[in-house]
Amino acid sequence: MENKKHIESLGFVIKKEKLTNLAADFKYNELLLEDLDPFPGFYDHFHIPMNENEQKPRSIFAIVRSMSFEDMDDFIRMTMAIKKVFPHKFDAVMGRLDLQNSLASCLRIYMDDYNVLPELIKLYNKQGIAFLSNKVVKPYSSLINVRKYFSLTSIAQDIYQDEDMPDTYYFPVGKYLPWNKFETVTIAIRNNWDHKVYDAAQAGIYVKTGVLEMVRIYDRKATIEHLTYLKEKYEIEIARCI
Repeated sequence: MENKKHIESLGFVIKKEKLTNLAADFKYNELLLEDLDPFPGFYDHFHIPMNENEQKPRSIFAIVRSMSFEDMDDFIRMTMAIKKVFPHKFDAVMGRLDLQNSLASCLRIYMDDYNVLPELIKLYNKQGIAFLSNKVVKPYSSLINVRKYFSLTSIAQDIYQDEDMPDTYYFPVGKYLPWNKFETVTIAIRNNWDHKVYDAAQAGIYVKTGVLEMVRIYDRKATIEHLTYLKEKYEIEIARCI
């Protein structure tokens, strides 16, 4: 791959997170889930304490009744219309997740102030999105696939930093792996390296020739040396997978 200095493209992130009902004072009629471990490989395995800003949910997953990735254009238009009248900062993308032995469509929402989330949910409802009714969901691990817009800057050969999330990095790999194989590779790499405090997920961006498969790394103490090592190890381990 040619090492471009800047990449802007649509793509996806696939990761596993622990989800449960959103803990909130407001009583929602809609089914809203929150991530208990926003970066599982970073926080839960190594007991890294979150700072005050990170103690609020990193993601809210609003479960919708019927919406697919084919509806993305309409969803983007809805979000643009809402941002014109909603005075608070937020980010919302479409996704899919596991819910009680089936796939469910969702909106993944980031906000600075979750106190205004009821107003945002109401605006999406007015735009025609029907949400699943609220019910009790005990904590569980879910594989989550979200579609998002990437804005990445090159910081080394084939290593990119997310412009919106500066502790998040990406590098391309040779091929896509099913999640169970990717997870096995990730565990093997972590177990054979002293620097263990990072989280890894799958990602991909759409390019002219198809999909550029990538690994997403979240690491508050990342260095070029760390990222280069991970890139080389993933390349070796993924190449071994049939």
